[in-house]
Amino acid sequence: MELHLFNSLENKVTKLKIQPDQTVNIYLCGPTVYDHIHLGNLRPVIIFDVLHRLLLGCGIKVNYVQNITDIDDKIIAKAQKENKSEKEISHYYTKTYLTNLSCYNILLPIHLPRVTDYVSPVQEFIRVLLEKGFAYQQIGEVFFEVKKSQEYGKLSGQNLEKLKSGVREIAPTSKENNKDFVLWKKTAEGIVWNSP
Repeated sequence: MELHLFNSLENKVTKLKIQPDQTVNIYLCGPTVYDHIHLGNLRPVIIFDVLHRLLLGCGIKVNYVQNITDIDDKIIAKAQKENKSEKEISHYYTKTYLTNLSCYNILLPIHLPRVTDYVSPVQEFIRVLLEKGFAYQQIGEVFFEVKKSQEYGKLSGQNLEKLKSGVREIAPTSKENNKDFVLWKKTAEGIVWNSP
């Protein structure tokens, strides 16, 4: 049996070449656990679940990873609003997220790493980005400088020059370019990572 998938990098459908006994690695950016999920959050989960089941049904070994972002400015804001700790908020919404997956009959990923379990490696990765000039610091924040990466947007087929900026309602920051995004932010509550 042959499997063909859309290859975003090549912008065409290509044959999935799998060697005997090879494990297919799948990664899905999971939720930031500060609230209940909505249809937009669930859509990629369902798509990846279909792929996961298809591969398993074909007898292919799968290493499926989906992260849980359990440290973020939205979690801190929710904790302050509800007079709870960030850990209480992230734990509660992680539990409800996993319950939702079960209710929708979605297979759980093999690994569900939480960002808080990888603080040191993330800090080291950001340090390397700063050292190599792909990121810069501004008043308690570190930004990824998108124009420094020739590969930025390649996988999604996005043209950096055509991307709109300033369309989301976000608190003003000291970034040099509106398309740059926060990697790290120091607050009174601690360190926060944001997803682009």
